[in-house]
Amino acid sequence: MLREIEHKSFDICVAHEASKPVYNKHTPEVAPQPRSVRPLPDYKRMPFTTFTVDAFKYGIVEFCTAYFLTHFHSDHYGGLTRSFSGHVYCSRITANCVVQKLGVSHELVHALPMNTRCNVHGVHVTFIDANHCPGAVIIVFEVPSEQGLVRIVHTGDFRASREHVEQILRIVAIDTQKAVLPEHVLSAQATPCVSPTIDYVYLDTTYLQPSYVFPPQTDVVRAVASFCTKVNTDASFLPNFGHKPNPRISPITRWFPSRNPQSVRKRRVLFVVGSYTIGKERLFIEIAQHLGARIYVSPAKRRMLECLGSSQLVQMLAPDMSAQVHVVEMSKVNMKGMAEHLASAQKCGGFSSVVAFSPTGWAHSGMHYGARPEPRGPDPLDPGLADPESHAGFERTVQLLAQAACMHGDSTFTIDNLKPRGSSSTVTIFPVPYSEHSSFAELARFVCSLKATHIIPTVFSSPAINDTAARWLRHWQTINIHFERWARAADANIPPTHHPTLGLRDCKNIV
Repeated sequence: MLREIEHKSFDICVAHEASKPVYNKHTPEVAPQPRSVRPLPDYKRMPFTTFTVDAFKYGIVEFCTAYFLTHFHSDHYGGLTRSFSGHVYCSRITANCVVQKLGVSHELVHALPMNTRCNVHGVHVTFIDANHCPGAVIIVFEVPSEQGLVRIVHTGDFRASREHVEQILRIVAIDTQKAVLPEHVLSAQATPCVSPTIDYVYLDTTYLQPSYVFPPQTDVVRAVASFCTKVNTDASFLPNFGHKPNPRISPITRWFPSRNPQSVRKRRVLFVVGSYTIGKERLFIEIAQHLGARIYVSPAKRRMLECLGSSQLVQMLAPDMSAQVHVVEMSKVNMKGMAEHLASAQKCGGFSSVVAFSPTGWAHSGMHYGARPEPRGPDPLDPGLADPESHAGFERTVQLLAQAACMHGDSTFTIDNLKPRGSSSTVTIFPVPYSEHSSFAELARFVCSLKATHIIPTVFSSPAINDTAARWLRHWQTINIHFERWARAADANIPPTHHPTLGLRDCKNIV
């Protein structure tokens, strides 16, 4: 349902522009406003353009004629307020959120159509779905310059997939004098065998460490929804979940009737999902559909969900806390917060217990899911062990990535993988590795399937982690360079998605 939201919302608001391949509604002049005292980092400005991406906390930038916003998460729109006087470019869903939530003038917010090449101040711009939160986009810039056409891909925050690579390659393979429309980007036709080089890739590197492994979102959603159905239909399922029978309980005592009056009547379980301002919709919608239940959200969250433009979702929302599925802030998914929430919900819902889920990529750590034990001695996955300047170093890098595929590759996720982080007689909390960012493996596939000259990370942490991430990126570029040499030597036109080691066509055999 969510994949239809973007298109439905756009059709409702600006359907008359959907067929236009260009977009240039205003002159580039920007109203005077005090400049920011904070210098703009280089990775926020797109080369050969007067554009910035997710750079609102730096204020009005003197050279900037278009401020692009990849999605509506506060670490990306921070600094964007009703007093902001620059022209903002984003998707229709994000535009709805910016206008309604932040109060920015609709005259300054420009919603570009999805999967359509537009012209913004002489630069060709195409948005594709980032598989992150509703309205999140990957931006493909094609910039005419004296050196020729410069191709830039900014991923924003994204969960990488084979479709992303194929869509990007389809876009850049089409001459800029021709239109790019949804039927071209979303085509089922094969990826072009010969694709141009991507000059710059601005990459979401949130989880650029080999220890981060996430199961497919569909597996997680299916497992959690099935688990909720079992808990809802069988009152004994949750107390016994993950526990072996107690041998001290004799067969005779199991026949004794319980002395707890509440155990003999139907218990009503409340299911709670943690969420951010926007995101995690797939999970709580699937749970509600499996249970045949409605969803309760706060008034503020309801206004945000209405920005998605989905009448089907709005119809699922309940007016009070009697609904069996609730959505709360992620920070409230803890033992104290859920006990307090259950007490509030009991008044009108008659709930006896609560099962809560914390869906985030960070849930992979600890004893919960997919954790890697601390290595003894040198880490075999340390990219520093490979020398990218030599052929032996190239083979060693490929070997390390193959080891990563075996140790931390794609994993399935079932009900058996669910392990509670905390529990009491009335509250049970499960961390769920439902990530809307790319895993290490997915980032490796994405980068090694694009011929990129420069790869610029957009997420920074400690110096040690930043250095390790930079090394991995260099090694992936090295793999691409060696692959191109191999392809030329073989005199073969093989698309990047057919890469013999890291191609996306054979996902099971790669990192």
